[in-house]
Amino acid sequence: MPTRLHESLPAERAGAPASPELLERRAKFAATEINPALGVTAGDADFAGVPCRTVRVGDRATVLYLHGGGYRMGNPEAYHAYAAGLAAGAEAAVIVPRYRLAPENPFPAGLRDALAVYEDLATATDGPIVIAGDSAGAGLAAAVVVAVDTSDVRTPDGLMLLSPWLDLHCSSPFYETATDAFFPLATAESARDDYLQGATADDPLVSPLLADHTGFPPTLIQVGGTEALVGDALDLTRALATANVTCTLEVIADQGHTWPLIYPDHAVSIASIESCVRFVRSIEADKVFE
Repeated sequence: MPTRLHESLPAERAGAPASPELLERRAKFAATEINPALGVTAGDADFAGVPCRTVRVGDRATVLYLHGGGYRMGNPEAYHAYAAGLAAGAEAAVIVPRYRLAPENPFPAGLRDALAVYEDLATATDGPIVIAGDSAGAGLAAAVVVAVDTSDVRTPDGLMLLSPWLDLHCSSPFYETATDAFFPLATAESARDDYLQGATADDPLVSPLLADHTGFPPTLIQVGGTEALVGDALDLTRALATANVTCTLEVIADQGHTWPLIYPDHAVSIASIESCVRFVRSIEADKVFE
């Protein structure tokens, strides 16, 4: 029997307890409300043993969305409103896993969960699959593509990244020049240390910016012009272009880290979600005409 994709990763390791401060910060990730007018069906589901929230309006595509939070915070309920807007616009099903968090569960636990869900979805449907995420979740999404590339599991049809954290060396000069204070260098380094706990940032499954990007699917990258992760977004765009991969980079002036999630009612946030909808729709169309 072939090895399941997530079982090919490094062995899981014991972690450390979350601090009281971190537990308090996690508690602030409150559920967001779904607009009833969108006609969304939301509920719980289990994929490969990983609990998930599903937000569904149709089945034109499946979006596997990996939430952000520095690998140590966040939950699917906090993404209800964002996922609903995406699902309604694309007439799609958005799956948001409750992957395990650091420091209790260091690398590769969260990635193992993401891969398990992805393989289950990829096996169950021939329809278009887009993998997406924000911040650390965007790093996980890109790492899933890296892992899939060395397996016989189908590659996702699209990759969609918001404010992507892709290099855990945290050496980009934008950490020093960014005016957005939401994800400063000290926070990035602390989250990295909680996630890695001795693993190396040189591993492309940790820092997917360092991977061979040949064979990556069409990719949409969105980043705020004032945030520290502009460098990661620019570097991935360059790497994908060099690898002859279709890629769109949207740098949104005067916006900070994950602005559509923090300020969902702002016009630029609504426009960013609309751009994601167009991207998923384009993937749907390409899949139909394959």
